[in-house]
Amino acid sequence: MKMVQVMAPATSANLGPGFDFLGLALDLYDTVTFTPATDWRVTAEGYGAAELTGRADLLVCQALKRVFQEVGQPLNGGIVHLDNRIPEAGGLGTSAAAIVGGLAAANHYLGDPLTKDDLLALAVELEGHPDNVAPAIFGGLVGVVQEAVTNENTPYLSMGIPFPAELQVVIAVPELRVVTAQARQILPQQVSLEQAVFNLARTGLLVGACYAQRLDLFRTAMEDALHQNQRAVLIPGFHQVIKTAYQQGAIGAALSGSGPTIIAFTPAANHQAVGEGMVSVFAQQGIKVQWLSVAVNQGGFRFL
Repeated sequence: MKMVQVMAPATSANLGPGFDFLGLALDLYDTVTFTPATDWRVTAEGYGAAELTGRADLLVCQALKRVFQEVGQPLNGGIVHLDNRIPEAGGLGTSAAAIVGGLAAANHYLGDPLTKDDLLALAVELEGHPDNVAPAIFGGLVGVVQEAVTNENTPYLSMGIPFPAELQVVIAVPELRVVTAQARQILPQQVSLEQAVFNLARTGLLVGACYAQRLDLFRTAMEDALHQNQRAVLIPGFHQVIKTAYQQGAIGAALSGSGPTIIAFTPAANHQAVGEGMVSVFAQQGIKVQWLSVAVNQGGFRFL
C-alpha cells in the first residue's frame, strides 16, 4: 500500500483590512503522512505532539475521511503521522493546515480525482473560514469570496494576487492563547458606514499596491477599523508592537488572523531589527515570544 506525504503551509488571514477575504501562505509547514489501514493509528512530533498522538478525532482524520466519502470510497482507518512545525499559539492557520494536509493526502492517494476548487469547498465545510484555507491550497496571497448565487461545483471564488517578491515576512508568536471563537465573539455585529468605507478603501488599496508594486502604500493600506482594535484587548502591548515594527523598518504590520501572532512585512535588510523590536515590546509586558522570518509560499501544499 503506498504512502503519501504532503506539506501544508501556514497561513495568515486578514492582513489588516481584508477581514474574511485576504489570506497569505507562508513558507512554514506541517507535514501529514498517510496510508489507509483497518483502524486509526496516529502519531505526532513537533508542536502539540503529546495532545495529538493516539487520537482519531483530529481535523486531519476528518479531512481524510471526507475525501474518501466524497468520491464514494470506504476508509476504515489510516496510519497517520504528523510533523508539526507551525507554532500553535494562534493566527497561523494550524487548523487550516491540518485540514488541507488531510484533504490533499487523501485526494493524492486516490489519484487526484478532485480539483483544487473542489478541495477548497471541502476545506471550508470543515474549517469555516475560506481566507484561512484558500492560501494553503493555492499558495501566495489569495482573495476569496462566496458566490452570491452558489454554484454547486465551485461555491467559492478565489483570486491570486501578486505579492511583492522582495518582501520578507516576520512573525512574532507570543506565548498567549487566543481562541478564534472568543476573538470573533468580541466583534460587534454591526459597524458604522464610516468604518465600512474605511476598510473597503484600504482593502482595495492593499490589493492595488500589490499589483502596482507600490510598497510605499502598504502602511496606509494595512490599517483596519473592523477587528484589530477590539482584539487588541486580548494581546497586551499590541499597538506598541505594531508601532515598533514600523520604527524598525517594516512597511506593513497587522494582527495575523485572530491573533495573537503579529505579522510584519519588511525589506530583507530590516527583518532582524523588526523581529527583535517586536520581541522587546512583548518582553516589557512579561510575555515570552519567538519571532521567525519566512518567505511567502508559492503553490500551496506540496508532496514529498
